[in-house]
Amino acid sequence: MELRKFIKQLGRYQKGTTNETEKAIIEAWYDSYDAGNEKQALPAEELERVRNAMHAKIGGSINTPVRLMWFNYRIAASILLLCCSAALIYFLRKPATEVRETYTTLSTHNGEIRKLTLPDSSVVWLNAQSRVRVPSNFDKTIRQVYLDEGEAYFEVKHNVHKPFRVITAPLQVQVLGTSFNIYAYHSLPHVKITVVTGKVGVSKGTRLLSFLTPGQELSYLTDKGTFEQKKVDAGQSQSWKDGDTYLNRVKFEELSLVFKNLHGLTLKAGSKRVHNYLFTLRIKRNTPATETLKLISAIHNAHFRKEGTEVIIY
Repeated sequence: MELRKFIKQLGRYQKGTTNETEKAIIEAWYDSYDAGNEKQALPAEELERVRNAMHAKIGGSINTPVRLMWFNYRIAASILLLCCSAALIYFLRKPATEVRETYTTLSTHNGEIRKLTLPDSSVVWLNAQSRVRVPSNFDKTIRQVYLDEGEAYFEVKHNVHKPFRVITAPLQVQVLGTSFNIYAYHSLPHVKITVVTGKVGVSKGTRLLSFLTPGQELSYLTDKGTFEQKKVDAGQSQSWKDGDTYLNRVKFEELSLVFKNLHGLTLKAGSKRVHNYLFTLRIKRNTPATETLKLISAIHNAHFRKEGTEVIIY
């Protein structure tokens, strides 16, 4: 009920002009403050005297809004109590504001491999054209880092009380202490997680996709939202940090990505036939670009020509 309307009803109650419904509401409101408090109940004659006194106060102030009558105090107290209760409920239901952690972004360029040591002594190797965000410390219950782009090999220090989580679109990888490789370049249609040691949980949102053990690889197709799991040579998956990149029946787009990361040159397919080739080979980081191009061309008896920063395979 609105405060102004309730005050008008109080005035009519004092004058004895309220109807039965309004009178019942006013008296029920008054009696509610003494309900269940028998120890402080007043005798009937004292109660009548207090009521008469209050009626006199109401009569003297009903037309003088600037003076606060006793009933107004109780109304204000009721409203204040209601507001405080509502505020308390709001803050209890409101999700707790997460304390923001300070993250540092670290990245690599073409031909660059970088080794990072995290606050918990875990180690991260970043392949070329990769970007990772790491916190200044691991104060929270989960040690969380973000692989925003590229490929990274993690050697996670074991801590049973603080799981280690890597967020990379669109997957989450969580471990306690293990070593694994994540291959997540945006230009490719898949994300690959390969386990070298320990056990790794891979999730998509709240959905657990799989637990991986050493020698297992999960490949997630980002456009279809499907994945497959298989046994692989875990050593080859992370040998890029030592200078050797192994490609096993990869498409032309992936070969072009690897070659550009190593040498800064873009491979272009000179025909649809070349574009549909699959490539299996080992690329050594220290081998000159021209020698690697000869090896690539020999696989399918193709040729190449260099045009600026592009290399046409035909």
